Amino acid sequence: MQIMMARLTNILGGTSVGTPRNSGIDFAKIAVEMRAITARWYNAEVQIIDPNLRNQTWDIATNEFTNDPKAVVWSGKARVQPIRQASTPDNGVAQGAIQGVRVQVPYDSSLPLIRKGLQVRVTDGGQDAVLESIQFVVRSAINSSYGWNRTIECDVDVKSVSNG
Repeated sequence: MQIMMARLTNILGGTSVGTPRNSGIDFAKIAVEMRAITARWYNAEVQIIDPNLRNQTWDIATNEFTNDPKAVVWSGKARVQPIRQASTPDNGVAQGAIQGVRVQVPYDSSLPLIRKGLQVRVTDGGQDAVLESIQFVVRSAINSSYGWNRTIECDVDVKSVSNG
């Protein structure tokens, strides 16, 4: 057995650090237990919005759309965390400052597929009310099969926020 493992390690070009299948570790059970622990960090309230599902009517007299509420596809507790330094892309007209933000929400079976382009609105910023005035645009929402929570990566144009 050791010779076979050493041979596979050499063939695959790495070290043998995997967990054997018969180790008795139940990763699914660990993931479920860790969900309650990660939920302790959720101190914000958010809404996930699909801007394409909004019902709008054009008013010719006022030259405006009606103020129908945006389509909320999910709402609940979350953790909002910046993940890197803001970048300054040149979009041709003005420079922005795009900050990556991670929004973590409970691993909930009622949560639909979160697609790029959806929006996250913070309705209660927990200890930071400024979060409630920022528009978060979903970049990705890929998750682990043993997820402890649902992770949503967003972009925020922090330069436009700071300039009013």
